Amino acid sequence: MILAEGERVRLRRIARGDLEGASGFQYTLSILEPLTHIARLTDVFDATGFWTEDAGAVAIEADGRLVGTMQFYRSGAGVHGYEIGYILHAEADRGKGYASEALRLFGDYLLAERPACHRLQLIIETWNEASARLAEACGYAREGTLRKAGYSNAGDPPDCFVYSRVR
Repeated sequence: MILAEGERVRLRRIARGDLEGASGFQYTLSILEPLTHIARLTDVFDATGFWTEDAGAVAIEADGRLVGTMQFYRSGAGVHGYEIGYILHAEADRGKGYASEALRLFGDYLLAERPACHRLQLIIETWNEASARLAEACGYAREGTLRKAGYSNAGDPPDCFVYSRVR
């Protein structure tokens, strides 16, 4: 099911054929668990299709192939919006405008399809200057710093910036 289409990318719901390509990237189809094992990915896909009322994942397609994934999920119980995460799988696909177009399209889609959503947010580690520039280019405003909020396999979690786009 195609959700949005731009000049460079198309966003569509996750398909069974996307699971292997997405399996190498932790927490890209669900924020609740890493989902890196095909068997578990298949179980979750069969149960939910990676689309529920409060969370979902989409494929980013360019040139007829899967180049990345995006997801949304509730950013907090008292927050009237969603957090968005995204990744382009191959380094060679970065810098081509795929992520910025996908983020714009997905944000527009969520705000149009979910009237109770008043806020979209991104959590970006402070060292990730490319993602910060991308967020700002897509109309997201930096709101502040979340200390020790980033993902870390070992040691202290890194600080992150919080960016938002509001209705």
